[in-house]
Amino acid sequence: MNYKEIIESRYNREAWQGLLHDIFHNNVKFWSNPIPIQVSNRLAKTALRLGNITLSDGETIAVYEVELNDKVDISRNKRGIRDMLTSDWRGMGYIGAFVFSYRKNESSLRFSYVSETWDFDKDGNYEKRSTDTMRYTYLLGEGRGCRTAIDRFTALKESKQTLSDITAAFSVETLTKLFYKDLFDWYLWAISPDGNISFPNNTAIEEDDREDLEKKIIRMITRIIFVWFIKQKNLVPGNLFDENFIETILKDFDSQSPVSGTYYNAILQNLFFATLNRAIEDENGEKRGFAESVGYTDVKTLYRYDELFSISKEEIISLFSEVPFLNGGLFECLDKTKTLDGVSKAYYYDGFSRNASKFSDGRYRYRAVVPNILFFAPEKGLFSILARYNFTIEENTPEEQQVALDPELLGKVFENLLGAYNPETKETARNQSGSFYTPREIVGYMVDESLIAYLGDTPLHRSLFAQNFKYEAEKTSEYNEIARKLKSVKVIDPACGSGAFPMGMLNRMIDILQRIEPDENTYTQKLSIIENCLYGSDIQSIAVQITKLRFFISLICDCEKDPSKPNFGIPTLPNLETKFVAANSLIGKKRNVQSNLFENPEIKPTKEALTKIRHEHFMAKSAVTKRRLREQDQNLREKLASLLAENNDFAPEDAKQLASWNPYDQNTVSRFFDPEWMFGLNDNPFDIVIGNPPYIQLQNNSGELAILYADCGYKTYARTGDIYCLFYERGWQLLKDGGHLCYITSNKWMRAGYGEKTRDFLSHNTDPQLLIDFAGVKIFESATVDTNILLFSKNKNQHKTLCAVTNKQNKDSVRNLSVFVQQEGVDCDFFSSESWVILSPIEQSIKRKIEAVGTPLKDWDIQINYGIKTGLNDAFIINTEKRDEILANCLTEDERARTAELIRPILRGRDIKRYAYDWANLYLIATFPACNYDIDKYPAIKQYLLSFAEKDLREAGYDWVADSYLADFCKQKLAQTGEFVEIEGKRITIGTTPEKARKKTNNQWFETQDSISYWEDFFKPKITWGNLNLKGTYSYVQKGMFINAPSPFIVTSNIAILHILNSKIADYYIRSLGVTRNGGYFEYKPMFVEKFPIPQTGLDSLELYPINPSKEQEKEIDDIIYQLYHLSMQEIEYIENRES
Repeated sequence: MNYKEIIESRYNREAWQGLLHDIFHNNVKFWSNPIPIQVSNRLAKTALRLGNITLSDGETIAVYEVELNDKVDISRNKRGIRDMLTSDWRGMGYIGAFVFSYRKNESSLRFSYVSETWDFDKDGNYEKRSTDTMRYTYLLGEGRGCRTAIDRFTALKESKQTLSDITAAFSVETLTKLFYKDLFDWYLWAISPDGNISFPNNTAIEEDDREDLEKKIIRMITRIIFVWFIKQKNLVPGNLFDENFIETILKDFDSQSPVSGTYYNAILQNLFFATLNRAIEDENGEKRGFAESVGYTDVKTLYRYDELFSISKEEIISLFSEVPFLNGGLFECLDKTKTLDGVSKAYYYDGFSRNASKFSDGRYRYRAVVPNILFFAPEKGLFSILARYNFTIEENTPEEQQVALDPELLGKVFENLLGAYNPETKETARNQSGSFYTPREIVGYMVDESLIAYLGDTPLHRSLFAQNFKYEAEKTSEYNEIARKLKSVKVIDPACGSGAFPMGMLNRMIDILQRIEPDENTYTQKLSIIENCLYGSDIQSIAVQITKLRFFISLICDCEKDPSKPNFGIPTLPNLETKFVAANSLIGKKRNVQSNLFENPEIKPTKEALTKIRHEHFMAKSAVTKRRLREQDQNLREKLASLLAENNDFAPEDAKQLASWNPYDQNTVSRFFDPEWMFGLNDNPFDIVIGNPPYIQLQNNSGELAILYADCGYKTYARTGDIYCLFYERGWQLLKDGGHLCYITSNKWMRAGYGEKTRDFLSHNTDPQLLIDFAGVKIFESATVDTNILLFSKNKNQHKTLCAVTNKQNKDSVRNLSVFVQQEGVDCDFFSSESWVILSPIEQSIKRKIEAVGTPLKDWDIQINYGIKTGLNDAFIINTEKRDEILANCLTEDERARTAELIRPILRGRDIKRYAYDWANLYLIATFPACNYDIDKYPAIKQYLLSFAEKDLREAGYDWVADSYLADFCKQKLAQTGEFVEIEGKRITIGTTPEKARKKTNNQWFETQDSISYWEDFFKPKITWGNLNLKGTYSYVQKGMFINAPSPFIVTSNIAILHILNSKIADYYIRSLGVTRNGGYFEYKPMFVEKFPIPQTGLDSLELYPINPSKEQEKEIDDIIYQLYHLSMQEIEYIENRES
């Protein structure tokens, strides 16, 4: 059957029934007389139940046809349309429904699958999660691509046809992942030398044409994808992307040329900079046209490249004449010229130039080059990729998803592409910076809880956010007050990335306002919220551009093209330069404690003038007006900075820095962030701070960040800590008193040593209201980091935090966190810098009893040390055969005795069992730096260390290195410099990454990595355990056995401690201090083990048991230990059940 013909035509009942029969065969039944269903006439003219489909798992879904009312606003009535037939299919016992929704006067068809919320449980069973309905929709019909639908319906036909197969056929996530892969492959091609892309940059230099290429390509991608989105609204003619049409208007056009970039210059650059960024007719009566005179002040918004066309200038202008002016800054040409911009050096970042002069090698000096083949190559060209997918300009929600690519994908594309692709780490630069895209469900939950906390957590306010909200006319006054508060809220994301949280906040605020102000214009509401409520900052300028882009698309989706109106009825987009800024949010400008930035009477008028100019700029519509306002803005900034310096508010250098910040330069990032200066707001201006700040250890890159933030005055600063801890404090600084912060971050601050200052700050300066610990549940697709959500208010701690913990048993709770927290939440009191552990009432009782009886192990005058870190186990840990070989190579008995003394038996973590160990006959070359060995007194060991890598080199194909440079390679590899290993100027790669030396220390090449000042402890009896295990495995180890890091050990001969650590109660307590990883593994770090309280009396009976007790004796030991801690039977059963 020809699915394409049916899907790309107007709705025809008989044709679609035939298609469903082709998929489901005899399992689909259609009634000869469809059954009318009573529905709201406000939404639909008619509704018919056509039949049903029986699935292979026994479930049945209904099939409906709905003719929608001609006047119903589909976007504003999604929930009503989604639930219109729910009572019917539920009442008939169906599990869900297929719904064909159409209008007779439209060519499009909405084919939807509506169901309750289903997902896989931990056992792999597909089960109902919620009675809340969800709708997945294909937008099909005349003129719409259908490849996705055809592929999915074909796959459904070939599947087992269970309920989960139906859901998969409508999965947006699968579609999005396929798009990422296609686009990422294209991106790698584009940035490679084979892509032949170049941008002029500094026009005086020949060598920099590929400098910062990745960012420029990403900017180009975002512009093109934005155009592709608005093409769905018919705002850009499709023939501009049709190579057959392009051949008729460009001279000598070769769509497959890997060198010529005529398409990008003639079509895309003119579309971007001279059409979308220029009014059809501006306020001075100037119309779109070609750059003719050299001195024209608006030359960056005029057409060029007429020599590349085979049609006249008038026909070229006509080609773009149906494209409206959008404004907004996205399509501003970023070229900087001496004449127009007053810069000392010309920088052509976009390369939009009439000047065709070239360097001696033939490359353009002023023009960008993007070869035609990158757009038009069959299958792998950018337009070939985009044409394979359906796009929708409305952002999907968890309840309402169109099976198409929505604007949220821009954020995900950004997270996948930003920065240079690193071939060594296989990571994007954004992920190297510790930033991860936040899933839609998490964003939605955090936005809701933040807004509810701001409005006040009352039943009325919570009802606004419920799916089943119904407007009640008698509550109009309350609704009006809620609307007033929403329209005056100030929200910032200080690490906004690609805008997930600001967009989530905008969409939810509009959703609530439409519920309580149903007659208000959506575009006007959005514009007001964007201008007055939402702010963002990010350290990467391209991230800020993508945030703006998503806001532009959101505004466009509420507009309809009308040729009879000016600019085709499309309102010009606002300028968001002073709403979302590229800046380092963690660095504020210091000022006198008693001084307010704008409090001096002489300064106030200047500030008011600056605010007025930025308000005018928000809606400025022409390049001339923008340039005039920006010049006035700069003059006022310089004046303010001068006044501030004179007024002693800032040091003169800081004042100069404030004045130099240019919000309109899309290529720069401010080294500081100040909401007064950048947004015109007062000190601590925000009601809500929300976001997902980056996770980067401050010690990374030789402590670069630790040095940068050391003198910023953060109480949460710890040199060994993570940058997100500083964001908690910075967010608190930005809040009004009583304001709310909601972050999702790594959860390590809750228990890690470096988080002690953060815990202390939060417990003494905030009121933690909500804490969700995603213990061992993966939230970010691109990261394995364990996370938490924290919501606090800037108030005194009320010592009552609603808490919940997810784990592998309830990992799907993230899909409906609100219900999960209501059902599983417990109240906890976090009052100090001690570890923040979420415990149920019975767990809190057990904890109190353990701590009341025992003394922490760290207070027993016992030191816990880590085993030995060699830095290169392949060299320093050897088997028996290699040991014997080294000893055999000794020339004298004295040398042999010395060498044997240096080679010691060693246990790895995997060798250590509960009450026992299995030695793998491995040995350590124990050249500890603390012992100051002379390697020349151990020639056999030296000879081995300078040849240890021979086998690996030969297997990797480096025979020439093994033959002639073996000692050099091994010595470079063992050296503690942190540098790459190079032979004859070439880096050596064994495996997938270039070989590097061990980390930089002051130790010699033949010594172990760590000094091991406690090396003598290895000759004493000790208790050791594996660092990462499913449960604690502590073993008593004889004298002289060495331990390999990261396994820790305790020097003691106290057998009672061994039995207590191996007990169920100890394992329970220690695991409660940290996070269980995926698979149930736990890291038994010394910082956790040392906190376990051990009784100082009553241990005599435990010392009578052997170091390797039987199973029966282990049970007796547990019983004795339960008694030592005075646990009740209920508490013992609780621990036993958790163990089982």
